[in-house]
Amino acid sequence: MKRHTVTIALAFGLFFFLLPMQAQTKAHRVLFTMTSSEEADWQLTVNNIRNLISGMAPETVEIEVVAYGSGIAFLKKDGAEAAEIQKLESLHVHFVACGNAMRKQHLEVSDLVAGSEVVPAGIVEVVRKQEQGWTYIKAGR
Repeated sequence: MKRHTVTIALAFGLFFFLLPMQAQTKAHRVLFTMTSSEEADWQLTVNNIRNLISGMAPETVEIEVVAYGSGIAFLKKDGAEAAEIQKLESLHVHFVACGNAMRKQHLEVSDLVAGSEVVPAGIVEVVRKQEQGWTYIKAGR
């Protein structure tokens, strides 16, 4: 009986020791939406993403930026933040363009920063990510 009690005590001790370690490795999932055509909003968003990554380190942060409406211009390959977007992509930040906004503005995938993904509707992407528990941040001012 004593041996069984010691085994149970060790199992509980191990469980409570590993529990905080598991919490430290939790991946944070953050969703930014870009609906602004203003370059100042784009710069603010890029800075916020960089601050989030550095502030959460060494914890894992999964970040997606969904651009829709007039914010689709943020992802243009000739846009003011194109070089910064590519740098963020190298840090595993994911950029998504709204197919509806692209059609309305007569944009093709080749007009976007390399690596951008297109979804049928940006707003649907936002809803699905929120339903999956992603933290939502409206980008810009």
